[in-house]
Amino acid sequence: MEMTTIQDSTASRYQHQKAVDQAQQTSPEQQSTVAREAEVNSSSALQAYKQQGSERSAATDTVQIKSTVTLKNLDTVKAIEQMHAKLNDLVKGVRQTNEELNRAVDQVSQMQGNLMAIVKNYPPYPIDSMQRKELLMSYMSLRKEIESLMVPPPPPPVYEKIKSMWSAMFAQNGQLQASAVPPLENGSSDKQVQTTSDVLGRTIQQLSDLSTDVTQALVQP
Repeated sequence: MEMTTIQDSTASRYQHQKAVDQAQQTSPEQQSTVAREAEVNSSSALQAYKQQGSERSAATDTVQIKSTVTLKNLDTVKAIEQMHAKLNDLVKGVRQTNEELNRAVDQVSQMQGNLMAIVKNYPPYPIDSMQRKELLMSYMSLRKEIESLMVPPPPPPVYEKIKSMWSAMFAQNGQLQASAVPPLENGSSDKQVQTTSDVLGRTIQQLSDLSTDVTQALVQP
């Protein structure tokens, strides 16, 4: 019995040692295989990461390029908007000038109409005629109104082109020159009335020409 037990123990130790030896012999190969697989897997992961990074970089570059284009387009639109704003301001200024010039022409025309009613009346009004005095009083009243009228000059780009003509008609404050609308009194003679009417006719023509020149200076380069 003892001999049998010793043999069984010896056989068990032998099998255990053999198993250990086999494990030691196969372990390096298995380790090598695992290492290669790990290396392959690591390389694939690295390539995938690099590819993903390249795609992100390309996408970022594309966005930056598109952003540059849209910003350039935005700047262009803003420049056009500013150009139109300046043009609108210029047109508005010229319109205001023409509106007041037209108002001046209307008043001077009324003044001339009153004088023409005296000049063309036949037989002529006596100097002390009430109708004649009323017409002259109306003339003087209109003259006071036009003396207070201030016509704004057109904006600088246009004004520079008509400066000499403008200064011949208007003072620096925009009032019509006194010589353009001569004064009269209730006792003014028919000759004075006729002379003043002729002056007013020339004033109307000059104001009309000035309005035309202002408008042409706006529309022509």
